[in-house]
Amino acid sequence: MKTLPSFDELAALAQTDPRALETLRLKMSEEVIANASHATQPQLHAMLSHINRMIDHGKNPLHVNMMLFQALTRQYSRFSTAFTNPDALRSHQADIMEFKVGQTANAPTPPTQSR
Repeated sequence: MKTLPSFDELAALAQTDPRALETLRLKMSEEVIANASHATQPQLHAMLSHINRMIDHGKNPLHVNMMLFQALTRQYSRFSTAFTNPDALRSHQADIMEFKVGQTANAPTPPTQSR
């Protein structure tokens, strides 16, 4: 596996050739995924896709970093719960609601008229 360049090299690359930095990020990410177990590769690809979407939708680099930090914090919280209280992850229940064709999710069902 390729070694990550130093921070100074990455910072210089970001200033001089941002596209090359993005190419390096994607190439190294794919390399890490390829070296992971086959069982975890789909999850890692999904995670990379999610990260890429956040990067694409960010308004500026600071906004992207804030979104990535929030996502990392949520994931850390889930891991913490999995280790300290795994039953809490399995205890969620959902309400099953009837959904009729032509009805929007939040709109009430119109009253029926009798003749």
